[in-house]
Amino acid sequence: MERKILAAIDGSDQAMDAVRYIGRMFPVGNTEVVLLNIFIEVPESFLDLSMEPAFRSRITSISMWSNQMRINIENSMSEAKKILKDAGFPSKSVKTKIQTKNIGIARDILKESRKGYSLVVAGRTGLSHIKDVIMGNISTKLIGRIPEIPVAIISGDPDAKKILIGFDGSAGAMKAVRCIGRLTVDTDCKITLCYVIRPMGFYHGIAKYFNPEEEESWIAENRELIEPAFALAENSLKNEGFSSGRISREILRKKTSRAAAISHKAEEGYGTVVIGRRGLTAVEEFVMGRVSTKVLNMVTKSAVWIV
Repeated sequence: MERKILAAIDGSDQAMDAVRYIGRMFPVGNTEVVLLNIFIEVPESFLDLSMEPAFRSRITSISMWSNQMRINIENSMSEAKKILKDAGFPSKSVKTKIQTKNIGIARDILKESRKGYSLVVAGRTGLSHIKDVIMGNISTKLIGRIPEIPVAIISGDPDAKKILIGFDGSAGAMKAVRCIGRLTVDTDCKITLCYVIRPMGFYHGIAKYFNPEEEESWIAENRELIEPAFALAENSLKNEGFSSGRISREILRKKTSRAAAISHKAEEGYGTVVIGRRGLTAVEEFVMGRVSTKVLNMVTKSAVWIV
């Protein structure tokens, strides 16, 4: 198999949307999908209460609850397999794995992801929406803990094959280009390389020191600097097998926030947004909040890949 996709399944609607995304995004002939559920047998709060004498009589009820949860996840796995089968995936290419939680949900997924996967896919929200908002959801933890493998976070039910790559010519951006080229070449996906030019005065209070002619010169210099990187990226995609007609460029000018600019561009029908984990200004992004993290928070109706 040329692609091995790990899909984290928790039985939620968003997890099913993530499975549908896989079914639309990847060719069925050379893609293997592993549907993984990290099963929590009994909530930790129940385990604490079970030490109390007055609570011991409820152990049977808790066991019944746990059995029902397992039945629910098995039904969800069957539904996910059917979604992929209906998309054309042969049965041998779809595997299911229900694993009892060992260390923690995100860490257990991380451990599995190191077994030769090309991509990890998860829904933005799971079953516990309130907890996800307050404490930080599993998808966010996955991005932080799986730096070496691309992670795709699915929001809604997007049209997968119109792809926007946030591109700045950095090593991270080129990795994103190569990743998308390798995983989607034998599909009918179309790719837009998007470069954002921030104004000279994007730091507060500096703009007044530059006149319009200097601003235009700044933009022209940025365009000139990014052209060789655009050419390298396009050649990389063509070497993978993409035709010129499937690749386009977009330069967004005078955008104070790169993340906001990419997010607004994504609203023009892009179902997949791809961002390198780190851009050119790695130190600045570490201190001020990485563009990739901001894009993930802003793009709520598309899949976001962090490469």
